[in-house]
Amino acid sequence: MRSGRFAALALALAIVCTAGIVPSGRGLIESTSAAWTDRTSASATVTAGTWSTASTNTCTAYGYDGKALTGCKVSGITYSGWGDPGKQTRNYYINFQTPAGTRSVSFDVDVTTATGSGGSWTWKNAKVLAGAQFTARGGWTCAQLPRVIGTGADWQIPSIYFQVAESGASTTC
Repeated sequence: MRSGRFAALALALAIVCTAGIVPSGRGLIESTSAAWTDRTSASATVTAGTWSTASTNTCTAYGYDGKALTGCKVSGITYSGWGDPGKQTRNYYINFQTPAGTRSVSFDVDVTTATGSGGSWTWKNAKVLAGAQFTARGGWTCAQLPRVIGTGADWQIPSIYFQVAESGASTTC
């Protein structure tokens, strides 16, 4: 009798398990999915390219020994310009207040903050002309104009001079 009960129980279990199978091959339990979607967001920091501007006009003074000194300040930027639109030239002067013992000055300035006289101007093809009293610093190129990053020639304090042309071939960059 025991084996009969076991056979009946096995048969009943087989019927229950196969009864849940539908013709499509699915069982009694189906997979589920959420009725909503969580929102997501992402952000990234720009770490390449030349998309940057000087937040303020800054400078660092260097002493006779080449060490940085404290107390350098860009006291103003001025220009005077001449020529026809598209072919203009401007003389720029970056003026500094520096501590005693300054031999040279490095700077990071936005020349659109300069005051002066001249006509309307476009920076698209602008170039710094030969004879500038600074050398580029930190990989700066004319493509970054109107921002200028450089180091003035020794003893070119309290003012550094350079010319910018709206277009031209004879340039330092």
